[in-house]
Amino acid sequence: MSDNGTQLDSQQPANGKHAARVILGVLAAVLVAFCVWAMSVYVQGGDPLAWATGSAAFQTTAEEEQPADQDAAASQEASQTTTVTTDDVYSALASLQFDGTDVSLERDAAHVVLSADGIWVEEASSADAPDMALVCAQRSAALAAWVSEQDVGIPGVTWICEDGTGAVRMAITMPTAGAPTTGDLATLLSAATGYGISGDAYAQLGAGDISQFAGTAPTLPDGTAISIDANVTTAGENLSAADVATRQKDVSSGAAGVTSAGAPSGTGSTSSATGTQSGSSSAQSTQDAKVRVAVTIDARADGGSSSSYTVSLDAGATAYDALLATGASVNARSTAMGVYIAAINGYAEKDQGGESGWKYAVNGSYPSYSAGACKLSDGDAVTWVYATSA
Repeated sequence: MSDNGTQLDSQQPANGKHAARVILGVLAAVLVAFCVWAMSVYVQGGDPLAWATGSAAFQTTAEEEQPADQDAAASQEASQTTTVTTDDVYSALASLQFDGTDVSLERDAAHVVLSADGIWVEEASSADAPDMALVCAQRSAALAAWVSEQDVGIPGVTWICEDGTGAVRMAITMPTAGAPTTGDLATLLSAATGYGISGDAYAQLGAGDISQFAGTAPTLPDGTAISIDANVTTAGENLSAADVATRQKDVSSGAAGVTSAGAPSGTGSTSSATGTQSGSSSAQSTQDAKVRVAVTIDARADGGSSSSYTVSLDAGATAYDALLATGASVNARSTAMGVYIAAINGYAEKDQGGESGWKYAVNGSYPSYSAGACKLSDGDAVTWVYATSA
């Protein structure tokens, strides 16, 4: 018994040392394996200790998102610092192309006004109406596409083309978003937010499938509607090369006034109330003449009364001018078809139903166009009547 007990006692230390060596060997193997694994993860761009701080997938996503956020911030900062100057616009005009066609315009042939609200380009053209209208639309689209590429947030380009007297032949506003890069005149006009063609140019255009006015009436930088005479005038368009060249000099110097001052200031005359352009030769010869016109305002259908006036107006004045000359309180707005009268002396459209509103007649006949385009003669009688149906 004693011998067996002594033998067991002597074996216990030996067995303990052996077990310790086994444990140390296992730990060493695990450590080596971990180091090999950690090195492979590190070489592949991972974090071998991610398990200690959270999900490895979460850590990778966070690390990947940080550069994206930084890129977005950098992109936003770059867009905020990107600008377009007037000189940039002139440079763009000098190299304009539309669907491979050269539609460029030199700096001394145009006047540019630039603001955050849009770009306005004014030029004079001696081209026949079909060519003028097409090139005007192509240039507006080409410049709008260029502005879109600059990514500066300018919403649209308004192009104004005139004749030798300064009468507006055509005005078109093309949005920079989705500006067409190909297409005929009808396609380009349908892409515009609004346009207008003078009566003289439209008569020569001979395009029955194209409206003379459409969309929102193009405006000047100060927000007033661009004056476009809807009627065919006795003088017609002045496409004399010499007169157009003279007008172009005024345009390029900024002296013409359409895009800078809000209304043409050439040899043609402009009604301050309507912006309706009249021919230069007849206007010059009669600029001091006066016409006397009778005006009646009949609001009885809306519960008001009927009043009559006799007013004296400058030659070339319109039915709208005559209404204003009475001193009546008038609420009017510009539309693609011209000035629209919404209310007179507080009696407003739709007071008596959806079809009610103001109509006007000249010498008993109701014109089919805006009062701002209806020119009066001496002795004319204009009647404004509130009607309860169209």
